[in-house]
Amino acid sequence: MRPGSLVLPTVLSVFVLTTLVPGDADAQSTELTSGRAAMLEGRYDDAAGLATTASRDAASHAEAMTLLGEARMARGRLDEAETAFRAVEAEPEAHRARVMLGRLLLRRGRDADARASLLQVIRAYNEHVIDRTDAAGLAYVGMAASMLGSAHDANSAFTEATRADRTRVETQLEWAELFLSHDDAGHAEECVRDALAASPHDARANALSARIRLAQSFDFGGARDAIDEALAVNPSLVMAHVTLANLALRDLDIVTADRHLDDALAIDPTDLEALSVRAAVRFVAGDTRAFETAVRAVLAQSPRFSAAFSIIADHADWEHRYADIVVLARRALQIDPTDARAEATLGINLLREGDEEEGLAALRRAFARDRFNVRVFNILNLFEGPIARDYETFESRPFVFRMHHRERPVLERYVPRTLAAAYADMRRRYHFTPHAPTHIEMYATTQHFAVRTSGLPALGAQGVCFGRVVTALSPQAGEFDWAEITTHELSHVFHVQISHSRVPRWFTEGLAEHETNMARPEWRREDDHRLYRYLTDGRLPPLRDMNAAFTHARTADGMLTAYYAASRIVTYLDERFGFPALVAMLREWGRGRSTEEVFARALHADVDAVDADFRAAELVRLARYRTDFSVDLTSYDDLLGARARAVADPTSASAQGERAAAALARGEAIESLTAAQAAVRLDPHEPVARFVLATLAVTRRDGVEAETHLADLRASGHVGYDLETLAANAALSRSDRAGARAALERAVALDPGRLDAHVGLYSIAMATSDSELRFLEAGEIVRLEEHAREPLAFYLEQLVLRGETQALDAVIERTIYADPERARGHELLARSYLRRGRGADALYEVETWALLAPDQVAPIALLRAETLRALHRDREARTAMAAAVAADPSMAERAAAIFADR
Repeated sequence: MRPGSLVLPTVLSVFVLTTLVPGDADAQSTELTSGRAAMLEGRYDDAAGLATTASRDAASHAEAMTLLGEARMARGRLDEAETAFRAVEAEPEAHRARVMLGRLLLRRGRDADARASLLQVIRAYNEHVIDRTDAAGLAYVGMAASMLGSAHDANSAFTEATRADRTRVETQLEWAELFLSHDDAGHAEECVRDALAASPHDARANALSARIRLAQSFDFGGARDAIDEALAVNPSLVMAHVTLANLALRDLDIVTADRHLDDALAIDPTDLEALSVRAAVRFVAGDTRAFETAVRAVLAQSPRFSAAFSIIADHADWEHRYADIVVLARRALQIDPTDARAEATLGINLLREGDEEEGLAALRRAFARDRFNVRVFNILNLFEGPIARDYETFESRPFVFRMHHRERPVLERYVPRTLAAAYADMRRRYHFTPHAPTHIEMYATTQHFAVRTSGLPALGAQGVCFGRVVTALSPQAGEFDWAEITTHELSHVFHVQISHSRVPRWFTEGLAEHETNMARPEWRREDDHRLYRYLTDGRLPPLRDMNAAFTHARTADGMLTAYYAASRIVTYLDERFGFPALVAMLREWGRGRSTEEVFARALHADVDAVDADFRAAELVRLARYRTDFSVDLTSYDDLLGARARAVADPTSASAQGERAAAALARGEAIESLTAAQAAVRLDPHEPVARFVLATLAVTRRDGVEAETHLADLRASGHVGYDLETLAANAALSRSDRAGARAALERAVALDPGRLDAHVGLYSIAMATSDSELRFLEAGEIVRLEEHAREPLAFYLEQLVLRGETQALDAVIERTIYADPERARGHELLARSYLRRGRGADALYEVETWALLAPDQVAPIALLRAETLRALHRDREARTAMAAAVAADPSMAERAAAIFADR
């Protein structure tokens, strides 16, 4: 193998032994075996003592000294660790010692010395000292190649190592770290999955699983569970404590982040990642002097550790501080001009700042140095392929737009003017003008949007704001109301710039939702039922910690509730303190104030008092839900605890019911059924158990049994929306559409603002060809859901057929936002404008209709003639009338009627 140029590793967790290899455990000394076990449990000092004793045995000397070095390195005693590794590095079979020595030297910034040690391992492979059956040796080759910057050779070596032994845990974890260092969390997950299959409780594997969960889906709850598992096995695993600090910092919990870092650095005071995250904490806290002191502490340990700035940049990214990330990346490159990750970070964030020329140049430099970074590869392919070929950029002040060339003819007629109006309104209310220009990029596929936004091909969002650049899905990408998405993101432009990127996530999301709520009624979320449950269950964090509602959300329902709760909080603040106070809050955050200080200075109020008042007001507003019985499975997230309580109190029906619900929430259907049955044996009317049994029966399509449980709940006095939707599903499982319709109508009567019952009734109407029910429910869906194209199209046509022009005029403009490429919608909108005396607007819609339906020459020309006649542009009207008749002579009589009064 021919490794490439030496670079610093970008994933710097402390190595912790995860298997008892190398060697045959039966042949090893008791001390050596016990020492390796101590390493697994994080008893590093014990491991060092046992290794020292084992080293006196000549047969175990090399392995024992290597273990001693690892134990010392785990405690940050690097001089002692180096001495131990040096003592055996010359021995022919001491491949592991040379790899660990290389890792230590890189950590100290001694790259040339590290290279010499690591090349010995590569040479052993090239000279067949390490053969293709040596799983451990091949893994060491992969580790060495990775540290030497040769990702291709490292990947090949790990592939060979897993062929020799797929169950070797360390191999899989080192391979996972290689993938993670190149932003390839998908393949990293596969490696960690194999490691956990071989050793389910391995501490390092669980800690890496936590990081992968964060990288892939921001699964904070799952990450915490994995870290708990890791620390239960090894309480001294530094990377686990650092991950907890990362999680706390994303919650803006500075005190907790520092505490976790204290724990990490008490174990290893030289850990470069922990020291770098400490600098990130000071960065997020806005303490410039302390930040620079923390940076110097990192570089004192390793002067060439440019990766510190990438670690800090990860947290700056979470805080939307993209301009600061550019500065951080440049600082990294000053330390190490060959740092491909820093170059990639620079390029990605220059793109986010709207500087595509320099950004793409930086990404090309990054790719030249590292051809395996997934994000860089994806972004360059997007810009050099689809964007260059299929997208067009144009200016319409104060914006620069990017759109797919097929969508531009229509979207250019609506997007600039819609956003210009929203921009002018926000500029007036915020008393602020954003830095010009603001870039609005609309992507015609979800993959193009995701790669442009994150560098990865999937992203659970419809739009993202980077402060000066907005990326969003276009109508071609799916059923999306483009105006709602872009208006929401445009408001973030104001929030981010006014606050200098320091606005908490809960406030900016709540304020953006508030903006869309004020703009159009159909853009309002309808999540009162979820908010009520979170308030009464105690699951909504206090206002001072409201960011946790986003970072701790374990389900889609949890995330939706976070957005809705934030919007309700901001609405409450606006109603109580006025919109200028909201702007003042942004400015105070921009001055580096804490949330408590912001409330005191901008609102002259105590944050906790405001929180209490908000909750009290919401509970009054939501009082109708007090009698709405529901079992919210998302609240039953502690299956282990529920099991323990059920076992501790086997005669408690409610404890068994809780276990049944928790098991169902985790997908453990058999356990859920058993626990629910036990509950009803103890108390035939235990409501949670009955609800669970009804749900399980519906999943089995046993509508008769489901109805038995639902009847018991009703007889016990329980009434609720969810009971009726369950009853509807039970009826459908018996092919009883009439029963399902009756149940859904009862659900609507209980809560007309929830969408799913209306959707169910709409589906029943379609299945039974009930046009009247379909019309009524289409109207309800259109009222509640801004993205629904098919119900909107049907509803509009029905209004035309029924001659309900007033109702049509009230909703017809929705077609521009929800279905802008539907020609018929623009025809109807033109006729609506014409009826209302808005001739110029009508003519504009006629022209859009002509763009979308060039084959409909005659009807378009006829409507154009009517519109021009209304505008008193008679000469043009006659020309259009003649064109209509020429295209379709049967229209002559209708055309003549246009001028019948002349």
